[in-house]
Amino acid sequence: MKKIINEAFVIFGMMFLVLLVASYFTEVGELVHNGRTYLLVLFVAIIVGRYLRLIVKAKKSS
Repeated sequence: MKKIINEAFVIFGMMFLVLLVASYFTEVGELVHNGRTYLLVLFVAIIVGRYLRLIVKAKKSS
């Protein structure tokens, strides 16, 4: 589970950097609001999806 969370933080960090760089070229308000929602949904989806995949993989191997 720790590896899954670490990978999610890496992807979360990459998306945050992209959002930060993009904010220099566009209006910050709308981009940050939309990006923040997207990042939170992505973060939760990554953790839940990988955890479920790990459980299914463990059941198949036993």
